[in-house]
Amino acid sequence: MEVVSFRTPGLGDQTYLLTHEGKGVLVDPQRDIDRFLRAAAERDVELRFVLETHLHNDYVSGG
Repeated sequence: MEVVSFRTPGLGDQTYLLTHEGKGVLVDPQRDIDRFLRAAAERDVELRFVLETHLHNDYVSGG
């Protein structure tokens, strides 16, 4: 398993891409998803799930 961590400057949050055997889970992604999709593509990973640990306005759901 690989864990890739992404920090958004100025926001104090963390997003994680968890990968294993070509499949991935994205945890607490920010709305600017291009960097996460690029990281998954660079690793030839198919994103299967997106998880949010709590609601937040900056996350994909706009919680």
